[in-house]
Amino acid sequence: MIRFKCWLLVLSALLVCGAGCSNTNSNVSAKFTKDSETRVYEVFGMDCPGCHGGLEKLVKKIPAIKHAEANWQKKRLVVSVREGAELSDEDIYDAIRRANFTVGKRIN
Repeated sequence: MIRFKCWLLVLSALLVCGAGCSNTNSNVSAKFTKDSETRVYEVFGMDCPGCHGGLEKLVKKIPAIKHAEANWQKKRLVVSVREGAELSDEDIYDAIRRANFTVGKRIN
């Protein structure tokens, strides 16, 4: 039973990675629209799909965030700011630190 659970966990991780960690040249997901401000941040210390999932969850709790997408392979976090909302970079940096990752620079 334990081996089955381990294999199920590995399979789940591979499926998540396949869906969320593409190596395409696209910098922004289709979920990000031209109508909202998009920001990209470097994040160091993410080693697996579970890592970026946890970071996305924390960042999405910030009221000014419309959408967030992290990628552990590219070491990036892309966020979309809600229209009319103000977002401080420090809010994002704080979420990255709370997720136990190292803050890089804001790319754009």
